[in-house]
Amino acid sequence: MSISIEDAENMVDNVRKRWIALGRKPETLYMYDNHIKGAAVVAKTIATHLGSINPEQAYVCAFLHDIAKIDESPESMLGRFHGILGYEMLKDKDSAVARACLLHEIPLNRITKYTEAKFLGNTKDFDFVVDFISNTSLTDEDMLIQLSDSMANKSSIVTLEQRQEEYEARFNKKLPPEFTEPYLEIKAYFDKKLGFNLYELFPTINQNSRNTYKIVTENIRYR
Repeated sequence: MSISIEDAENMVDNVRKRWIALGRKPETLYMYDNHIKGAAVVAKTIATHLGSINPEQAYVCAFLHDIAKIDESPESMLGRFHGILGYEMLKDKDSAVARACLLHEIPLNRITKYTEAKFLGNTKDFDFVVDFISNTSLTDEDMLIQLSDSMANKSSIVTLEQRQEEYEARFNKKLPPEFTEPYLEIKAYFDKKLGFNLYELFPTINQNSRNTYKIVTENIRYR
């Protein structure tokens, strides 16, 4: 089975309606909408230029990677990493999209102390992911979704450097190299495959802007 773009959009609409019914303010949903749409655009654009990854599948995988994270912190209520919740939601509908949910915050599929922290003390879920990664090979599709997630914020498509600045400003701490370097490795990998700096594919990127997370207050790009 596979999920079409229309199916994916309907799924997101249904989840959005659920959270509004539970009390989330509709005017805050632009942050989620922009992030998943931006990630989907990044994934499809790069896939189109690579020629080795199906662009529509890349779009759907990136669009649904956070399907279980439309609330500000669903894991705080459920005690589970949203990636594994998305995997469980979609594994019987589309294995590629389910895999994207599971692995999108584990750059290069490397298990680190930061990976373990995402599972909020749920050792069963963590052990499942460790076993999953141990028994499957890292793919270009894995890396593409990981990169796409890291290049879309709540307003637009951004560079990895901008995204790092946003996180550091948001949490008021410096991210260590072992957290940021895998994403730079992924970008370098795709730069080499493309034969040019992939940022060139996204002319709306303002590589000189800083701390965009602090100043964005509305839906700028994807209405």
